[in-house]
Amino acid sequence: MEAAKRPSRTYGFLRAVSGVLAVGVVLLALGNIGVQFYANSRDLPGPGTLSVVAHVVAALLVVAGQIVADRYADWKAPVASLAVLAVTGATLWTFWWA
Repeated sequence: MEAAKRPSRTYGFLRAVSGVLAVGVVLLALGNIGVQFYANSRDLPGPGTLSVVAHVVAALLVVAGQIVADRYADWKAPVASLAVLAVTGATLWTFWWA
């Protein structure tokens, strides 16, 4: 059985940036959930179901991508990190800037 390769330092900066963004998306998803619960308890509109579900899905995707980026040392690591950046960018663009 072949020993698992350790992640290389080649894409360390990209992996670090995608990790920070993954944590940020998870915090945004948790914040959206909290605000929606607060809004429901006070009969306020809140962010809405679409926003909450989209943020939770984005959080799941970026966490999965970051796990791949952290565990693999071959071409999968930078591709997964770039996927984290893409999902984060799409989520921010769609729900925060547009």
